[in-house]
Amino acid sequence: MNSRGACLLAATLLASACATSRAAAPVERPALEVPPVPPRIVEPAPPPETSMPEPVGELPPEKPATSTTRAKPPVSKDPVRDTQKPPEAKPVETPAPVEQPPAPAQITGTQIRTPATADSAAAEKVVRDTIARAWERLKSIDYQRLPGGAQKAYDEAKDFIQRAEVALKASNLDLAKGLASQAAKLANELPSR
Repeated sequence: MNSRGACLLAATLLASACATSRAAAPVERPALEVPPVPPRIVEPAPPPETSMPEPVGELPPEKPATSTTRAKPPVSKDPVRDTQKPPEAKPVETPAPVEQPPAPAQITGTQIRTPATADSAAAEKVVRDTIARAWERLKSIDYQRLPGGAQKAYDEAKDFIQRAEVALKASNLDLAKGLASQAAKLANELPSR
């Protein structure tokens, strides 16, 4: 019974210690002094230059425009003429056919390549060699004798090799090269037999 009483007493003391009957008085802080706004000085924009434009030299004489249509005859103000039959219209001359410029010559030759893909066959060979070296290194390691962390690195190297081969089939040489390099690095860090 003593232990129950002691627990009850401790619970009562803790409950009463947390409860207060009055709120804490607010802390008075000094008012912030805001500095006055500095005067705003705006300089007026400089007046636009109103200089006269420089005179331009004489223009070359205009060449008469060659037109395929004929100008209309001037309209007369004479009402007698207006009632007369209009002069016969001459047929409009058709313009001469315009010669089309010759088509640009078809470009035949080498295909333009970016520097990254300039020699894809050589890059593919480098990636395949790196993959082969990593596989040979992994084959020389007894997986069962590796400690847990080294087995994880072995599995990661194997995964990198498989992903590099998939990237190579997809012709993504940059990705394949990076994956093969990672696989070779992990394989070289593993202890041999």
